[in-house]
Amino acid sequence: MTGQLKNEDIMRLKLLSKFFKGFADYNRLCIFESLMDSEKTVSEIIEYTGFSQSKISNHLKCLRESDLVDARQDGKYTYYCIKDDKIRTILSIANDSVKDVSEEKYNCMRY
Repeated sequence: MTGQLKNEDIMRLKLLSKFFKGFADYNRLCIFESLMDSEKTVSEIIEYTGFSQSKISNHLKCLRESDLVDARQDGKYTYYCIKDDKIRTILSIANDSVKDVSEEKYNCMRY
């Protein structure tokens, strides 16, 4: 590839960066984990993760802005779900990729 990035490439990469931002946090990954099998309310996500309501709400906002999670209102409850099966596939591929990480690599990551 030669030359400079074109405006459309810059926009595409910025969108891609925002997309991956949704995956780049332990707390958000825990929320994804809670949503893998079914949609959940904030209370159910809190129960699953053990995180505070404010932490869950902040991260759900990020996930919604990154277009990774959807929400639907049903009476007084809002139900959250993973927006697309492709996102589940990405998470599954990521999980498969790290299964082979050796303990030495894990220990190295703790620095």
